[in-house]
Amino acid sequence: MRIAPYFTSVIIIASTLASCSDSSDEPGVSMFQNIVTFTGNGATAAYFEYQEYEDSPAVTLAVRGSLNEEKVALGTRLLMTYSLPADVKYGEDCSDVTLRGLQTIYTDTATTVDHATALAAQAPIYVTTLYRSGPYINLYCYMPSLPSRKYFIVADESSIGADTVKMYLSTRVPEESPTYNSTQVASIHLGELWTKSPTGQIFSLEVNNTNNVYRRRFNFTKQ
Repeated sequence: MRIAPYFTSVIIIASTLASCSDSSDEPGVSMFQNIVTFTGNGATAAYFEYQEYEDSPAVTLAVRGSLNEEKVALGTRLLMTYSLPADVKYGEDCSDVTLRGLQTIYTDTATTVDHATALAAQAPIYVTTLYRSGPYINLYCYMPSLPSRKYFIVADESSIGADTVKMYLSTRVPEESPTYNSTQVASIHLGELWTKSPTGQIFSLEVNNTNNVYRRRFNFTKQ
């Protein structure tokens, strides 16, 4: 995902990534942003992987240095902001990424629940972007910023084995309280719902989208 030049992102992951930079005064520098998976540390670099959309090829990005694996486990989903060397195009593997920001995001794994519980999982969410990349459903939304917030997906157990698996995306907090709104990012793994489903399985995801009442159902097909 390409973003506007001069975007500055706060780095909130404790790390020793040597090429980390939040400088935004470099004219002509193109900045990019992706939800990535931390795949581990090598001898001289930390490695991350992303899929742009649905079943597009995986792209590997390497940043000089390392992440503390005691604090950031392998497989952790993160929001990375970065720039690329002039000779590397967006969407290509890169072994020398200039890191601009690395943020934690909301994560979870989809679960299966009974029909009534699934139907009840419809808390309002102001969705700005929602898409699938591999086995993940990625969400960008604008919501009250509460540290205890959770985003989750449940599947209706009565639909398992049918042509279409019905799922619901929702959110919850222990207690609502007045606060400011912020852009929030979540990446939810579909778990065995996806990995054990046959090719051609259709997944219908419903969300109570307060941003657009005509965009409340999203369909995904496993290829």
